[in-house]
Amino acid sequence: MVDRNKVMNRKVFESAESASPVLTRLIAGVLSGHPETVFNFSELEKVGLALLNRLPVSIARAVVRLQFQWTALPPLEAEELQVEQLVAARLADYDGVDGQFDTILVGGAMGGATAHLAAVLGAPFLPQPFILGLRGGSPEDEVPPHLALTSRVAERILDRNPEVMAIGHFDPIHDGWLTRVVSHLRLKLIDLPRGYREFLLNKLKPGGTIVYLDCGARWLHYKLDAREVYQIGGWGGISPEEFIEGSERIDRALEESGSNHRGGWGIPDQSPVEGPESEWGSEPGLDQALEIFAREHGYGFERITFDDPQGFSRLAFIAHEELYRRQGREAEGVVVETFTQYDPQLVLSSGLLPLWLIFNTTDSREFLETQRQFFPRGKPVYFSGLVTLSRTPDMVPWEGWAQALVGFSWTSIGARSSRYPEDLISLWRWSERLRDLAPPLETVKPSTLPFSALLDLIPQV
Repeated sequence: MVDRNKVMNRKVFESAESASPVLTRLIAGVLSGHPETVFNFSELEKVGLALLNRLPVSIARAVVRLQFQWTALPPLEAEELQVEQLVAARLADYDGVDGQFDTILVGGAMGGATAHLAAVLGAPFLPQPFILGLRGGSPEDEVPPHLALTSRVAERILDRNPEVMAIGHFDPIHDGWLTRVVSHLRLKLIDLPRGYREFLLNKLKPGGTIVYLDCGARWLHYKLDAREVYQIGGWGGISPEEFIEGSERIDRALEESGSNHRGGWGIPDQSPVEGPESEWGSEPGLDQALEIFAREHGYGFERITFDDPQGFSRLAFIAHEELYRRQGREAEGVVVETFTQYDPQLVLSSGLLPLWLIFNTTDSREFLETQRQFFPRGKPVYFSGLVTLSRTPDMVPWEGWAQALVGFSWTSIGARSSRYPEDLISLWRWSERLRDLAPPLETVKPSTLPFSALLDLIPQV
């Protein structure tokens, strides 16, 4: 068996702030009654971030970049990883969760969308993806150094781990401040690992349901091997074609960041093909393995599919609305969360409707504009503008968010307008502000929504 004390060593595995560790930790907190937050900063770290917040953004960015570089995974250590160790680290988050469950979610780790669905159902979640931040990047924003590093590590990992595929992910625009020193390699399960099998057998009630979150997000990538692909760019307001071909606005962004690179990015003599998007798209294989496992052990198997994470976010919104209706009360308001800024326990305890946005880019503003018609009139809206050190061509300026919320009584709880988007203290203060404005309510039954009720809501998305 894997030594769980060893696998929880941060330097060896995923960053504690990446999607899968955050999700399992937060959802376990909801289920155990011991709420967690995305960022567990010490008081000393908060003081340091507050000091950085007073300095020019260029200095803050350089300091945070050094911190990420220092805590990144050494490539030689990454090459020795066993997938069951990554799995065990995620399962260890549920060690304090007692009892069995009617439903367990598996699949896409879609930030707040996944967190809120798991919370409203009262169900554990097991992620398909794991991301490794490798020490070493592309200082000149060029593909070859990043490709060479991620491919070498991927080859070693794939040799001994047939249950995963690998994606080298290079986004020199949305992550440009970081990709110069850190390279991202994402692993996705394409089979059901032993640890997940044991967890399902131990934690799912007889006759319970395994629910696969199947996100159909697509992107262009380069096929490197049977189980390895390479993606350039990432979800937002810039198309995969623009990343590859380049554009005037990309060149302007590169120039403003001090980069000498111009034009797009690609792999010479190779043509990209469409496939599942690295961060949000689901890879086939795990779903089939789950369906077979469910049939063999007498469990139900259901699949929830949308084209991108926004569909799951919309479903989580109306699921909370339905839960409050069954509790005989109205929602107390709406909280608009962004990327890493989400809190499933606080949303439920305060009787709020969560609308989670993928990022601070134009596509997310467009989604917000389509969803505001569903906000309950006369109720407050709490907007958590994203805190990030990236300024990108597709970033929505503060005024754009304000315009999207015209007509509502809304309050900013995230990055402040004067510091948007680099307001580092709002990494933790956004949830403190929300807790002050929307304090917890008296507990009302039922505390969770049956999965059958969630299925009935899907046609409304």
